Amino acid sequence: MKKEKVKIAVDLGNSMLNAAAYIDGKLVLKKLPNKLQFEKTISPKARVLKKDDKTLYMGVGDLNNNVLKHTRKNLLEQVLVMIHELFPDNDSLCVELVVGLPPMQLFNTKYLKLFKDIFIQAGNIEFNINGKNKTIEIISVDVKAEGYSGFISLVDKITTKQNILGIDIGGSTVDTCNYAYDYEDDMYYPDITDTIEKGIIDFEVAVANKFNRENGADIKISQIDVILRNDIDIIEYEGSEYKLEDYIDAMHPIIDDIINKITNKFGQLSGYYIVGIGGGYKTFNRYASQFISKQLEVDDDSRFYANVIGYLEQ
Repeated sequence: MKKEKVKIAVDLGNSMLNAAAYIDGKLVLKKLPNKLQFEKTISPKARVLKKDDKTLYMGVGDLNNNVLKHTRKNLLEQVLVMIHELFPDNDSLCVELVVGLPPMQLFNTKYLKLFKDIFIQAGNIEFNINGKNKTIEIISVDVKAEGYSGFISLVDKITTKQNILGIDIGGSTVDTCNYAYDYEDDMYYPDITDTIEKGIIDFEVAVANKFNRENGADIKISQIDVILRNDIDIIEYEGSEYKLEDYIDAMHPIIDDIINKITNKFGQLSGYYIVGIGGGYKTFNRYASQFISKQLEVDDDSRFYANVIGYLEQ
């Protein structure tokens, strides 16, 4: 049976996986927590993948978030799960895969090769997910720059001609790039890129640590993650309610450190039109907005999926 050929973009984030493809001319977006485990679970959230005589439970368990992405285990399996999320009814596909790396990892020739080699497989990849047999052939692997790709997906929404600074707040990294407008070519060109090894997971750890220290508690980072991502103002713990605002300042020193690193590289944030993307930007912006004079207002989905949409558009 001839396999359908599709182009699929997958963003292997530090806290969330997301994927995109055009299906029948319509952009389809999917996401899944960047978690996996090998122990059996009855969680309805789990995607059960069987491949090469091993079984993985995806979307539950522990974060798979080594900062150096080429050192992460089971990345191919995570890509296969996201392909299934996009095409649950297709048993056989031929895939042009587009993925991304932080700029500093992308520019490292060794890192880039090791990362691409994870996905370059000879012939068919056979696996079973949630009881359904699938055959995938990955015929090409293209790697794009995180942050810059998000900018590409949002550039049509930008009306200013002033210098732009893109800030992509991910789970464990902040990817930045500045852009200057070229009046002759009528477009923006990227200049300097940088990667800071901090992100929303660091924010969550700081808030959880303060809460646990002050209340003799053992609240999980995953609960703080849900609270921050969903704009919840109350922390519920053992039948009591606590105000998030009493603990949110724990992440301010981390954000100060990020801002200091950005300003050392690019100058004051107030001198730029800021394009903020990534799953952690909204949380970052709660505190950092006082340092920003002008920024692009976009909805949460556009910000969250910006990179993976940009992968498709390049």
